[in-house]
Amino acid sequence: MSELAKKNKTVKVYQLKIYLREKYPNRSVAQIYLEVLENFDDDELVPDLILENLLLDEEDFRVDG
Repeated sequence: MSELAKKNKTVKVYQLKIYLREKYPNRSVAQIYLEVLENFDDDELVPDLILENLLLDEEDFRVDG
């Protein structure tokens, strides 16, 4: 399903799952999206629409160090 990630070139499903569990402020929304993400492989890129709906982008997952 990576063809659904045209803008997102770096954020993988496993990264979003971690973010939703640990950092996303709305627990109810996070739980819904965690269930949706079960339909994707962990190493797939997150579809653009999911990131847009969560008001997230690649910058939210950037690790500077």
